[in-house]
Parts: sequence; C-alpha cells; structure tokens
Amino acid sequence: MAPAAWAQACQPQVDGVSAVRANGQDTDGTGRPTSGWTPVSLPDLWSQRWPGHDGTAWYRVDWHWPCTPAKEPLAIAIDYINMAGAVYVNDDLLWTDRSLAEPLSRSWNTPRYLVVPPSVLRPGANTVLVKVVGNPIDGAGLGRVRIGTADTVEPLYSHQVLLRRTLPALNLVISMTLGCFFLALWLMRRSERSYGWYALTSFTWLLFASNTVVSTPWPFATTDSWSRWVTVALLAYTSSFCIFLCRFGGLRFVRAERALWLAAGLGAATVAFIARDGLGAAQGVAFLACAALFMGACAAFVGRAASTRQPEHLLLAVCVLGFLVAAVHDVLMVLRVLPDGLAYTTVSAPLIMVGMSAILAWSVTRNLRRIERFNLELEERITITRHELTQTLGREHALALANARLGERLQLAHDLHDGLGGSLVRSIALVEQSAHALEAHQYLSMFKSLRDDLRQVIDSSSSATARIAATPAEWIAPIRHRFNRIFEELNVASRWQLPARWPCELSPKQLLGLTRFLEEALTNVIKHSRASEFEVRLLALDHERCGHGDQSNQGQLSLSIEDNGVGFDVQGVAGSILGIGLRSMHARIARIGGTLEIASAPGCTRLEARVRVTPPEGPERPEAPGSSRPEPALAPASVLAAPAGAGTAGSRRAANAP
Repeated sequence: MAPAAWAQACQPQVDGVSAVRANGQDTDGTGRPTSGWTPVSLPDLWSQRWPGHDGTAWYRVDWHWPCTPAKEPLAIAIDYINMAGAVYVNDDLLWTDRSLAEPLSRSWNTPRYLVVPPSVLRPGANTVLVKVVGNPIDGAGLGRVRIGTADTVEPLYSHQVLLRRTLPALNLVISMTLGCFFLALWLMRRSERSYGWYALTSFTWLLFASNTVVSTPWPFATTDSWSRWVTVALLAYTSSFCIFLCRFGGLRFVRAERALWLAAGLGAATVAFIARDGLGAAQGVAFLACAALFMGACAAFVGRAASTRQPEHLLLAVCVLGFLVAAVHDVLMVLRVLPDGLAYTTVSAPLIMVGMSAILAWSVTRNLRRIERFNLELEERITITRHELTQTLGREHALALANARLGERLQLAHDLHDGLGGSLVRSIALVEQSAHALEAHQYLSMFKSLRDDLRQVIDSSSSATARIAATPAEWIAPIRHRFNRIFEELNVASRWQLPARWPCELSPKQLLGLTRFLEEALTNVIKHSRASEFEVRLLALDHERCGHGDQSNQGQLSLSIEDNGVGFDVQGVAGSILGIGLRSMHARIARIGGTLEIASAPGCTRLEARVRVTPPEGPERPEAPGSSRPEPALAPASVLAAPAGAGTAGSRRAANAP
C-alpha cells in the first residue's frame, strides 16, 4: 500500500470521550478514578457540569488503531489544558506540566504536541488520559484532542500555535512599541493629550493581554491573585480607551471622566480584596461592565465621526468598528451564546492597532505639514516685512538726516542770533549813542569784531577741542571788553563777581554755551532793560562736592545776570514771537546739561543758568598752557566794578584798537 493511502486508511479512530472529577474515592493505585465517567464532547468546561468544583478532573479519550505495526509515528495535539495537567497513554506518563499545585502552570492558552512512542501502543484499543487541575473562576476544562500520524497532526498544532501564541505575542510587542512611541510624542508635545491617552491605553492593554502568553502566575503566589491582577488591568484599559476616544474626537466630559475613574477604582479595590468565594461573581460583573462600556464608547465614537466627517475621525471609526465586532463576538462566546472557539480580539487586535497607529501617525504628519506650510508662509512674511522694514529704515534715515540738517540750521540761527546778532546790536548802539562822529579806524574795529564773531560761529563745531581759559577772568575779559564801551556810553554801571580760578571742570562745549548765554543776556540788557546797573556773578554751588568732596558726584556751576531795569512778562514774552532769544537761551543751556531760571519784575530781572559739572580729578587743577604761576585750589571771588561813565583807559584803547 502506498504511504499516502496507508496514512489515510490507518488513521487512529476515536471511540469516545468521557470525564470524571477526582473526589478521592474509587481510584486505583495511581489515584485515577475507576468509576463515575461521564461522556463529554471537547472542548469542555467543567463549570457547567460540576458547578463550584475546584481541584482535579480526568478526561479519557478511547481510540483504536486499525493498522499495526506502525509505519509512521503517531502524535497527539491538544489545543489547551486549563489550567495545568498531565497526559498519559495507556497508563504511561507522556508529559506533565511543571507545577500541578499552586502556583499552577498556566497552560490554558498553550497548545501541546506530543509524539507517542511505539512502545506504549497496544494493538486495537488504546486510551489517552488527561489530568486537568484548575478552578471554576478561570473556566477550567480541556480543549480539543487530536490523535493521528505526525504529518496530519503537526499542521493542526502549528495552526493553533499561530493563533494562541504567535499572534498574542505579536500583539504585545506592537502594544509595547506603540505605547513607547506615542508616550515619547506626548512628552515632546504635551498639548496632544490624545497621544498620552493612547500610550496609556497601549500599556494597560499590554498588562491585560499578557494573560494569554505567560506560563506562570509569577510574581503572584496563586492563580487567583493573577486573575485579580488581570481584572484590574482590564478596568484600567477600558477606562483609558474610552477617554482616548473622547480626546481624539475633540470631546471632554470632566465629571463623567471623574466618575469613570472613581468607578474603575472602586471595582479594582473590590476585585483585589474580595473573598475567594465571591471573586468569580465580582470578575463576571467587572467583565460585563467593561464590555458594555467598551462597546458603548466604540459606538459613540462612530457617531461622532459621522457628525464631524473629519478624515482622521472617519478612518479611526473604521478601526473602532473592527474592535466593536470582535468585542461582541468574544462577549457572546464567554456567555456561551456562541460555541467555545478562538477569540477574535486575539487576531484582530494587532491589525486594528496598527491601523489606529497609522491614523495617528497620519494625523501627526498632517500637523507637521501644516507647520511646514506655516513656516513657509512665515518666511515669506518675514521677507516682505524685512523689505518693508528696510524701506521704513531708509525713510527714517532720510528723516534723521533732514532733522540733523534742520538742527544744524537751528543751531546756526541761535549762534548767529546770540553771537553775531549781539555784536551788531553793540555796534548799532555804539553808533547811535556816540556823541560825535566815529572815526574810520573805529568802524574798522567794529567790522573786525563782526568778522571775528562770524568766524567763531563757523568754528563752533570744533569747540570740543578748543582751549579752555586758564581762569574765569581770562574767559570773561573779551566779553567785558566788547560790552564795557557800550555800557559806558549808556551810563550803565556793571559789576563782575568772579572766582580767582575755576572751581569745577568745564568742557569746551559748556564754556561756549555759557559764553553765548552771557552775550545774549548782556545784549538784552542793552536792547530792552533800560537798566542803570547790572551784575554778573559766577560761582560754584555745593562747594564740598565740586571742590574737595566725593569725586564720584557732580556739582553745579551758576552763572547769573541781574539788572535793575523795567522788567518784562516772562510767560507772555516766552509764548510770543518776541521770545526767540529766551527760547534760544533755554535750548542752549539744555544742550550743555543745565537749567535756566528767569525771574523778572519792575526794578529787578534775574537770569541764572545752572550747569552740572564734573569735579576736578586732583586736589589742584592743572595749569593751563601759558599761565605764569600756580594758584590756590579755590581762590576767593573777586569783584570787578565799573561805575557808569568810568571806563578805564585800557578799555578805551582796546575798544578803539583795530
């Protein structure tokens, strides 16, 4: 007979399957029951036949083999043994689990493939005995048992390994990988809360689904403890999955979510601490509640996707529908509405999780594309803004240049008004007040004075490098020289109160500003005051700080001009077109870091300029170039008086000099 024909004709034939629970009575010397056998069909759960039975049961498969001797080895394939067991062939032990007492080996989802040694076979009738140790909580029983030649049984065993071991293990690997991936995404983008909830969903599913692949209840000491742990993981997975769907759908129910976690916590505490007698009922209630909540959340998300019609919602809804179909099938199978078989979740979970991950990844990619488009738009906007800013800066630069030119013109106008204008006023007053006709050399002297004032105006830009007069008297002498002749003609008495040396350091710019201020003030005395006397006073305020005090501070230098003229309305003149000179003086003193105070009334007009100055660096001011001898650090002030009509010969000669 050909090998294929022999294998077809000589397959073992099963005569019947029966079961009996071990009760310690009617056993042979090896502890196997000798009576009480009840016919059953495989797969079988003894909880329906022997409610509450906890311990050991025996299954016997009677079969005969029509062909002897064997030309090919025989093999036995068992889908699962729930929870642990041992296999005998014709009273000879063929295989046994590592532990048949607590903690029991977990063989409930592990297919077994056993090759039968020819030495244990008998001609004709043979028996396979399977010892099963389990409890009613975990649904103890025995799966299908197949006996045949190795080449016919091995493919069936491989198929069971794929469904019961490979796919669940792949499911766990995918869950762990995706959980880590989306946890990293959430840590980098905390605003994407749906990623964090999906990561939590993956990790809790990892804990729950590990029940399908572990072969020992470690780290727990009993099978019941492991069963409690798996139920707690189921509660956590269901809660996190529901919140993930809400977050991905753009919804948030704060009170409902708090109530959900509170119920899950209470359920977990109940399952963890309830007595063993009530554990099965508690687990059943928890399972049904989780199943109802899971299926309700799936249905609600499908409705949400139909209302939003967003692409990512619709794609995820397709995956959720797959979850929903698998969950309904598995729940009906657990409730015995459908016959015992393979759980759809085991097969569908890896594919659906990959699909969900692809959807989430697509959502991330779409967000990144939005960011890239935003960056491109931002770059274009920045380019446009940069161009506009360049144009604006160009316009501002042009305005700054125009303002600088205007400022230069304004300053030049002030200089002409204060310097050359004063000289013109002095010259006009001299011509008008002279009792006799002026000689040619006197006109020449006035023109040279005007020329010098004009040159000084032109050269004022270089005042920062100009030499400072060694003493106040040296600084004031040219001004007194120019004005005394006019004051003598007008019978105006003058007093000049000056210190013997500079009490504080002055910059060339400050000294030039004070010069222009003094010239303008004296010109106003000539033009407007109708005074009979005036006084010029230069002194340092706060001598301790300015002279010998704290070198880190600054003092103030005061230059005042006071006359006894008719006075004027300060506010009225300052606000009219006639107040150009006053505004010019204010602006000039402000430019050198000072303040100008003006007080006027009939019989007394006082102008005082106060300028902040730097104290001298040493105890003595260094000599100015050309000085003949050193002076004390602070000489007492000297008063130079010139009564009306008492001009000195030297001053007259200087006024008449070319």
